[in-house]
Amino acid sequence: MNKIAKSIFLLAPLLASASFSQMALAGAASITFDKYRIVLDKNSQSAELTLRNSEGKNAECLLDLSHYNFSQSNELLEVASVKSTYMPAKKLLRYSPRSVSIPSQSSQRVKISYRRRANLTPGEYISFFRISCSEKNENLVKGKPNIGAKVNYNLPVHVRIGDAAASTAFEVTSITPFAEGYKLALKQTRKGNRSLVGGLKLIDQGSGEVIKHIRNFSLYRPAEVENHVFILDEKPSGNVLVEFSEKSNVFNRVTQKIEIKNALF
Repeated sequence: MNKIAKSIFLLAPLLASASFSQMALAGAASITFDKYRIVLDKNSQSAELTLRNSEGKNAECLLDLSHYNFSQSNELLEVASVKSTYMPAKKLLRYSPRSVSIPSQSSQRVKISYRRRANLTPGEYISFFRISCSEKNENLVKGKPNIGAKVNYNLPVHVRIGDAAASTAFEVTSITPFAEGYKLALKQTRKGNRSLVGGLKLIDQGSGEVIKHIRNFSLYRPAEVENHVFILDEKPSGNVLVEFSEKSNVFNRVTQKIEIKNALF
């Protein structure tokens, strides 16, 4: 069976909604998801992932696990095998079904949980769901190759064991004039034995307007620093509040704020 394959990582921090879709290749299935990632911990020991087929043809998807490491600069690193992965979640995860047929304009749910294992080091275990999707061939002729397109979606899964915890802090590194506005550079640091996953907002406290919003920001362990650069179209009317917050149901939830005085702009 000959396939054209394309891989997509659901890691982009600037996507505007809670679902993600990708028109990848002609003949490929276009699948949307209701989550960017799965986080399992003491508060959320199971989850459901909804896959929706937004195309006019039926689709088939196979679910498997893939593995990567992360660099000190928060970049994804390929590994030769799961044995080379730092704290993979593979042996902890349960999920079903592992293959789904999704009719046109319909959806399927995948149930995900983690199994408890004795003597595990507290901390965060990460793997990726590799979800391989293609159009379902309704007219396959025996003996003829199925030449089509396949898309591999990669969705991170975090399993946090024990009292996995993290903290974060901000530092303003520079504020400089840029065009008719300003360029704001911030350094965000991470400490602890797990990643940071949450939303990052810049709020003009004079108007109450959210002037920048990163909905799916992640700083993976072992990375300890992320440098942000924001372009502001004009001078804020008041002080600027920088706010990072994880979802309210996350165990050992992290929130942090810093207020930047208007006089610095």
